[in-house]
Amino acid sequence: MPRLTGLSFAHPGVPAGDRARLARDPGSIPASLEHLRCDEHIAFLLCTCLRVEIIWEGGPQQASDLLTSLYGDEPMPEGGMVRTDYQAFRHLCRIAAGLESPNLGEPEVLSQVRQAIGWFEESAQADSLLGRALGAAVGVGRKVRRHLENTEEGSLAMAAASMAGPHHRVAILGAGAMARAAARGVPGGMVTVYSRHQARVDGAEPRPWESCPEAFAGSPVVISTIPGPATDPSRSGIEAALASRDTQLLFADVGMPPGFGWLRSHPRVTYLGIDEIASSVTRHARPEIDGILERESAAAWARLSAPSVVAEVIGAMLDSADRAVDEEVRRFARRLPGAADPEAILRQLAHTVARRVIHPPISYVGSSPRSGEVADLLGKAYGVVDE
Repeated sequence: MPRLTGLSFAHPGVPAGDRARLARDPGSIPASLEHLRCDEHIAFLLCTCLRVEIIWEGGPQQASDLLTSLYGDEPMPEGGMVRTDYQAFRHLCRIAAGLESPNLGEPEVLSQVRQAIGWFEESAQADSLLGRALGAAVGVGRKVRRHLENTEEGSLAMAAASMAGPHHRVAILGAGAMARAAARGVPGGMVTVYSRHQARVDGAEPRPWESCPEAFAGSPVVISTIPGPATDPSRSGIEAALASRDTQLLFADVGMPPGFGWLRSHPRVTYLGIDEIASSVTRHARPEIDGILERESAAAWARLSAPSVVAEVIGAMLDSADRAVDEEVRRFARRLPGAADPEAILRQLAHTVARRVIHPPISYVGSSPRSGEVADLLGKAYGVVDE
């Protein structure tokens, strides 16, 4: 039975609009995880620009109840991918390493995974199988990244900034990691930042968020990293600013959910959404990096799953022994009343139970193509073969 199941809604299989319906803004994810925990689901939720990943302890048969707990009756989009056990774990390792990003080694995604793990640990036991798998995936991601050169250009925000082309003035909305990456990616231009927070972005002092309509009026390029919808400044203020333009605005919207999707149909705006930006990135295959990821993730999963497999085997052996005792005691109990030699009957009972218990491993040793290896292990267990 699967112990981990992952459900992935990701670019390019699931369009941005469908992903936006499933995405949760960072402030609401802890509450969503707590709600899942109350419904007895141990689950992890990751929402980035290009993907919504849901991973839980248990099998795919739990998907319906879990998704209902998370999204109610909202229909799920087509294109979701289900993975179990090692495949689910390896996929998470690839995300943490940046190998599922449009370009190898996207720098922001590892931070996003770590932040999502922090939320998970607040709502669930970190020493659960899922908790240990999440920590191991981050470790694998770090190891793989050591084999990659500087991959700053792999950022989706930097890909958006590179599309600014020869323009000298670029406005950036937001002050987080995506905004900082976009600011570094502007090719030699002047960056103006608008933010609700006053933290400097790549050396630029942010302007008040309320004044951002001026960017829509005068900047040739605007890059928004704001997860939407943006409620202030008002849409009417931005529309008034756009009406004053005499040139087309290039607008890149990399927030998730997109903050300004309504601009896509505006006649004075050339709108680039997340999917358009991601599709513009040329992906270069690196088979050697894929090989490193495969080796590291397989080794990590073996360490994670071995204790569970051992526990399952021991449990099955004990269940088999208990079942043999119950069945044989019922069968022999009928012979005890009035028996001339009760001890002989009990001895026969014990021998019957013992042979039933050891019959499966004896049969396996005799028929397995690895009988020599199995016999050696059993020999050590019974003291026939020296350690």
